Amino acid sequence: MTTLNLDSILRMHKKQSPSFYAGDELHQIKQERLQATLRASSFDALLFFKAEAVRWVTDFYVKGFRPFMEPEYVVLVVKDKPPIVGHISGSDDLRIRLKSDIQDIRRLPHVSQWSDVIGQMISDYGLDTGRIGTDLMPYMVHQGLKKQFPDISVGNAADLWSGLTAVKHPIEIELIRNAVRVADVGALAAIQAIRPGVTEHSVSAEAVYAMRRAGSEFEPFIPLVASGANASMFERIATEKIINAGEMVILDIGAVVKGYTGDLGRTVMCGEPTVEQKAIYRATYRALQEAKSMIRPGVNGREVDARALEVISEEGWGKYAYSGNTGHQLGYGLHGEPLVDRRVDFELVENMVICLEPRIVLPDQPHIGGAHLEDVVVVTADGYEQLNTTPHDEQLLN
Repeated sequence: MTTLNLDSILRMHKKQSPSFYAGDELHQIKQERLQATLRASSFDALLFFKAEAVRWVTDFYVKGFRPFMEPEYVVLVVKDKPPIVGHISGSDDLRIRLKSDIQDIRRLPHVSQWSDVIGQMISDYGLDTGRIGTDLMPYMVHQGLKKQFPDISVGNAADLWSGLTAVKHPIEIELIRNAVRVADVGALAAIQAIRPGVTEHSVSAEAVYAMRRAGSEFEPFIPLVASGANASMFERIATEKIINAGEMVILDIGAVVKGYTGDLGRTVMCGEPTVEQKAIYRATYRALQEAKSMIRPGVNGREVDARALEVISEEGWGKYAYSGNTGHQLGYGLHGEPLVDRRVDFELVENMVICLEPRIVLPDQPHIGGAHLEDVVVVTADGYEQLNTTPHDEQLLN
């Protein structure tokens, strides 16, 4: 699209708010928070490549906001300057001008040549010898920038990003609350669809349909519906497998509303449970409740993770406990940091929003299956508030 054609086309359209926009107030709050964080850091600028980071910074609905990694955008944040955005898509020549307040917009070539355009951004803003923090900079971009600017310094901005996004503004908490409400709608639709003879994929489809009707933009991950042997290995998607009577069915469901994510997990029984199936479910449920009981400001996340694993061991299932983290921050992305993990040292702070998700799976006993339970909590001044409402399976619990 030539400049002449673009100018002509722009005159045919009215300026619009960004798609699925959370409003001017939050947009301004994020800009101020971003600049305050940058000024307090050791960086002169930030250069983000992740789609959720570009959208969080600008509120422009990037087309690459989807569940696979494909470099399509970059945002440069300079102290006391509005964000500068680069994009590859021809359609964004129009979209980004109509549906954002971004002023400095650059067209990106093939990713192998991105360093040329990004280098021009850096030069235009006087950062030739500066220190730039980044998230996932492609290798060829780094090499190209170092060749153009031998004195430039590139550092990891992961901790800065966590500090910027982990503690939520009250407006953000309400947006997450709404996203979790929509995820609850999907989880209930999935539970109602489970019966012998249906496929995992069809159960997933019911959840997606219900969430889209309830206002979800898209699913932040492929909805997980894992039954029987798939539950025993924690299969990460909904497959074409047919659900049978006597199988445990793990659900992990997510929704996105105005950019903010809802994420929750449940395990339900198709048919009558066995003694062993009840046992692993109850152990997982107890681990979740014990982890939640520890949530309050000042508690170290490592302690929450350790307690969940301790409970599972006390119940006799220690070797089958999930070896990863017990929880993660929830907000604009899915698995925010800092993680609730025995290897991560951080203190809970009021207005963090955390998913807690203990899990027991038995890969060597596929006839039993596995259990996964996930709740979303907001850290309050003296404890926590749970956001999701999907009930637990009483026949497995009692």
